[in-house]
Amino acid sequence: MGLALWIDDSTTGRYEDDEYMRDGDIVINSTGTGTLGRVGIYRSIDNPAGMPVVSDSHVTVVRVSSHLDPLYFYYCLKSMQSRLETLGEGSTNQKELKPLTVQQIRMPMPPIAEQKQIVKQIIALFSHLDAMAKSLT
Repeated sequence: MGLALWIDDSTTGRYEDDEYMRDGDIVINSTGTGTLGRVGIYRSIDNPAGMPVVSDSHVTVVRVSSHLDPLYFYYCLKSMQSRLETLGEGSTNQKELKPLTVQQIRMPMPPIAEQKQIVKQIIALFSHLDAMAKSLT
């Protein structure tokens, strides 16, 4: 991943406040053969300089409400990644996953306390898997 060493301040002033990435924003690659539907999450911890970040037009940003745990929502979408890849529309080389298509996806939404418990369990399982993988090398 490249890092911008210099940004013209006039370019950052042209965006609305809600266009800047916020901690916990979920990003979905919305165009491109082979990458369509890939899901990621923006974490401000990965941007220690606090540089302003705006997604490009090939990414759909999902910003969850304060009543949802962003990591829960991320893991739900991540589990649906192969399905998201199939929802693209258009020609083979220019398939696009439209924001409206993403908005229409339904997923289970338990109470926030349960979402947090599920996320805690997922993180624990990934940690356990990482430890197992390291022990095999």
